[in-house]
Amino acid sequence: MSTALKRIAMSVQPSLRGRVFALLVGLTLCACAGATATYWLAQHYLYATDVLRQVNLRQQVAALSLSEQLSGLEADALAARQSDARRTEFAARETAIAKDVQLLRASEPLEAGLEIIDRMDEGVRLQSAALRELVDSQPGEGAFLVAIAARHRQTAQDAARELFDLHTRDADIGVSAMRSLARTATTASLFVIPAGAVLGILLGWVLLRQVLGPIRQLVLGAALGPAHAHAAPGQSEPSAEPEALPPGQSDEVRAVGELVTGLLRDVDETQALLKESREHLMQAEKLALVGRLAAGVAHSVRNPLTSVKMRLFSLERGLDLTPGQKEDFEVISEEIRHLDTIVRNFLEFSRPPKPKLQHMSPSDVVDMTLVLLKHRLETYGVDVRLRREQPLPALDLDPEQLKEVLVNLVLNACDAMGENGRIEIFEHTGFMDPLGRVAVIQLTDSGPGIGPELAERVFQPFFSTKEEGTGLGLAIATRIMEEHGGYLHLKPSERGQGACFVLVLPMREKVWLRS
Repeated sequence: MSTALKRIAMSVQPSLRGRVFALLVGLTLCACAGATATYWLAQHYLYATDVLRQVNLRQQVAALSLSEQLSGLEADALAARQSDARRTEFAARETAIAKDVQLLRASEPLEAGLEIIDRMDEGVRLQSAALRELVDSQPGEGAFLVAIAARHRQTAQDAARELFDLHTRDADIGVSAMRSLARTATTASLFVIPAGAVLGILLGWVLLRQVLGPIRQLVLGAALGPAHAHAAPGQSEPSAEPEALPPGQSDEVRAVGELVTGLLRDVDETQALLKESREHLMQAEKLALVGRLAAGVAHSVRNPLTSVKMRLFSLERGLDLTPGQKEDFEVISEEIRHLDTIVRNFLEFSRPPKPKLQHMSPSDVVDMTLVLLKHRLETYGVDVRLRREQPLPALDLDPEQLKEVLVNLVLNACDAMGENGRIEIFEHTGFMDPLGRVAVIQLTDSGPGIGPELAERVFQPFFSTKEEGTGLGLAIATRIMEEHGGYLHLKPSERGQGACFVLVLPMREKVWLRS
């Protein structure tokens, strides 16, 4: 039962992201509540206090003004007994006082103030009645009416003074109430601010323990290296752990970012290497398949082909052929040689023969190649120009294999140029890292050239731009040059500017030892 409860508790436990999000929401709410309360309190306090003061001040001023007007109304009544003009002024003053009392009543916000204004209004009306009788009275009756009017005026003025004192007390009470509200809001803020502080401390603790702590451990492990990333067998913790970050990595998050960037870069490089390895593996499988196929072709095709070639040679010598029949024999012989070349290329590619080294000059091999291909070059009408200041130094090389490389390049140039082309062969020596002193044979033709998009593919096995090509000539030539310690290179050129192949052979000097 306890195990089931523990599983339920673990299943409902919030994730790190959920805990951080909840703490951030709580902290934000506390900050917003505190800021809102403070802003509302400040605005409400200022507005309410200002309104309260304005209302009380207005009523106080109105009460004092009425008190002053009531004092001058008796003098106006005595003056009105003397002339009709002063009587009109008295009536206007009396009407104005009655209107002010009504306005005062309309703007009074307090119930107690309305009761006081009622007494004031009663005193004003009784005073006005007594003064009107005074204006209309006969001589000798004025003193009694003046006394009555003065008594009612005093009543109205006492009410005005009471109203003034009432609004003075109301203003003080209102300010006290607003201060009490401010104290209440301040007390509430005192609870909200600590709550926000507690949430902030919890958030910092969660980030420190569950985010920055593991990040720091990751950075320290990366600084120690893969050997210390995990504890050794039998140890609970790594045996050595630095107390501080490496120099230049004081920011754990930035250090982790750099580690992740490096990891992504390593992943990209690994993927590229994996892709290249996969391509090499596919190429190796293809070459192995070709090797098995070539071995079968050697036994199944080459022997019958040799018999056909020998019988054809015997028939050509034993028969008296017409010119048309001789031409047919030559075509058949040429095709048989073509088939023999294809079979030989497959055999050489699948079972490359070891070089039979001889100490001779590469210039001699060039001369042998030109003599061998003289008839083919004349047939194509190719102009061959040989630039040689002096024969190349003698090297250890296999003349037959090097001749095969040159024959392949010359025949490819003839096929690319067609008729009336030009081939230039330039021999020279030089120095090249890391081979040292080298012998260089540069072969340039006047054909259409090889574009940059094909420059890397021409040396790949089974790639050919010719319809009947096997795609093995340059691959075999490249392997032969590499077995001699050199290499075969295609110089970059634009389309239509001809192709330029460079053969580089190292000039290894012999060291004679004395016994």
